[in-house]
Amino acid sequence: MVPVLTENGSLMAWLLYPDPTGILKELYYSMTTVRPLLDHSQTTVRAFPYGTMYYKNAFGCTGQPIFQSLKTKTMAKSESTSGVSGERIKTDSAFERTRENMAEFSRAGKAAKLLRTIFRDVTINAKDRVTQARLVKVASRILMGDPINERGARTVNNDDLQQLQGFHFNVRAGITDSLFVRCPMSINRVSGEVLLNIPAFVPRNSVQQARGITHFRIVAAAASINFDTEQYEYAMQGTAELPYNTDPTQAATLTLALPANSKDTVLAVLGIEYYQRVNSRSYALKSGEHNATSIVLVDKAV
Repeated sequence: MVPVLTENGSLMAWLLYPDPTGILKELYYSMTTVRPLLDHSQTTVRAFPYGTMYYKNAFGCTGQPIFQSLKTKTMAKSESTSGVSGERIKTDSAFERTRENMAEFSRAGKAAKLLRTIFRDVTINAKDRVTQARLVKVASRILMGDPINERGARTVNNDDLQQLQGFHFNVRAGITDSLFVRCPMSINRVSGEVLLNIPAFVPRNSVQQARGITHFRIVAAAASINFDTEQYEYAMQGTAELPYNTDPTQAATLTLALPANSKDTVLAVLGIEYYQRVNSRSYALKSGEHNATSIVLVDKAV
């Protein structure tokens, strides 16, 4: 018998069945190699399911650890490469650029989250799994163009917010992919009203068909937003549910009332929602294949 020792030298188990030559029988099938010890004798290495067994011979235990766990190797490596502490990143002058990048990335993330929160009503069925990441990318690009503040203090408020124009909350379908009708949108800064003009059209010809659709409606929303303070005013309007058929619709105008003479940036979105009506009750189609909401108006105060 040969003792199996832990790494601290305590007895863990006994290995049985030495063969007549003095070398242990293979408990598991594996290739063996010969490795020298410090005393110039030989050690046989054999692979086991949970690590590697090292033993000198059947009756000559060296007293050194003979079982090395793969898990122990991994843990030791993790401890030795733990990286820089958070406290050092916050205080060490060598990480000044890192702190600046972190601050601006956080600011872009907050701007993206704010947009998703504001327009949640009209994007709940018209978004995808990477909407936040795509918004952060645009917000970061806007932030980096801030001509006023220094690096690390740049904000979304101070550059070209027109880059948000045409952003699709649902990457699978923009509004122009689902609604083939030109619906002009305008803003009156003095009164604060945002107007959406919807002309008459034939649904079968001007609305992308979706599986199971019986009705649809067009929605619009607008908000005056201050990205620095995260304060905003919001308004939303939508048409009634319209049947998906060949009968022409009636022209309509949606009015969104925002604060008059606002000094904040105004963003407006246009969307389309799909429904299936069963026994006089409407059910929203949530597949996300054709539900669309896109930013169609960006107006920054002069």
